Amino acid sequence: MSQQSARSTSIRSIGYDPTTKALLVICGSGNAYRYAGVRKEVYDSLLAAPAREEFVRESIQGRYPREKYPCMAVGEDI
Repeated sequence: MSQQSARSTSIRSIGYDPTTKALLVICGSGNAYRYAGVRKEVYDSLLAAPAREEFVRESIQGRYPREKYPCMAVGEDI
């Protein structure tokens, strides 16, 4: 899964795998969250959002199953 810079202080990078519909969000703290079942349209909306951390809070958290991975290195695959 390739990662993109998130242009945010609280989100370091984001990545998406369209085959598995998995969204990976790596936070500024180094913690990573993998959301399952995220449609490509939702990922595209996240990329277009002016405030990506707000978009994650309002449109992704609590709506998709999530796994937490503590202190991931940017670019590390899950």
